[in-house]
Amino acid sequence: MKRASGVGHLTPFLPGLEGLLGDPEVSEIMVNGPGNVWVERAGRLEPHDAPALTAAWLHRAAIHIARPLGLDPAARPILDARLEDGSRVAICTPPASPEVAITIRRFGGRAFSAEDLVRLGSLPEDILEAARNTLASHQNILVSGGTGSGKTTLLNALIELLPEDERIVAIEDTLELRIDRANCLRFEAGATLSETPVEIRDLVRHALRHRPDHIVVGEVRGGEAADLLQALNTGHGGSLTTIHANNARSALSRLASCAMQAGDALPWEVTCRGVVDGIALVLHVARRGGRRFVEDALEVGGYDAATGHWITGPPEAGRREKPTPKEVNP
Repeated sequence: MKRASGVGHLTPFLPGLEGLLGDPEVSEIMVNGPGNVWVERAGRLEPHDAPALTAAWLHRAAIHIARPLGLDPAARPILDARLEDGSRVAICTPPASPEVAITIRRFGGRAFSAEDLVRLGSLPEDILEAARNTLASHQNILVSGGTGSGKTTLLNALIELLPEDERIVAIEDTLELRIDRANCLRFEAGATLSETPVEIRDLVRHALRHRPDHIVVGEVRGGEAADLLQALNTGHGGSLTTIHANNARSALSRLASCAMQAGDALPWEVTCRGVVDGIALVLHVARRGGRRFVEDALEVGGYDAATGHWITGPPEAGRREKPTPKEVNP
């Protein structure tokens, strides 16, 4: 993802949004068109009055963001960029949209620790202990949830549970994770000096050449899942990733489906066995009523090819080994 100037540079081009751009409580600003602004503050959506934000100002803002990237909104109506302060901006201009639409996702403040999430009521203590033991026993965790549910926040907290003296290689399509480790190598997809972008799948394969103790993939969306599962099953335990899913069980099917998108994909049943071997614990996060929290946690015990069901069960905080199918319920 290309980088443009920070949020502060947008203030002169977005009249009526000055207070929002500087408000640390605002996590997302959504401009649907002239004067039509919505804000996410403390997890809740609310309208924002901005009558001075005309179509002309929105057009100027789009040009201001695109110009440093060498892009023209008129020629490229869909644009995603990362601002210098880490915030992300998505722009859609006519003819792809009736009006210029801009969404800014603010780069948050300090990262929350696992203990912070427990104190806030977002992470039950028994689930934290299960996650801690999963990673300590060199097994892997999949975090699932919808858009804006807090997957990255939880992933950040889980990374801090990894031993300080072990090496992390983190792979993202946009640098969002806050990893305060000296021995951490970070890769970002899309960065290239040629016309061919670097894909997450390329980076997962390349990461293995950099002697990782733990691999962290910010989000799995496609065929890179096959390479990640291979890495997880060949000596890179204590690794983490996230995926979009409606619930913890469907996250396992989503991961297998993503792996099947690889051109050299294995048969479905073999892929599902790879998921079982590669993932020990699924943590599903949700957002409701302004709160983000771990809604469900499942230990993965197996896959029943006859029924197509995943064999899962509730996590046990004291467990240090992956459960067998007999220990859990479908």
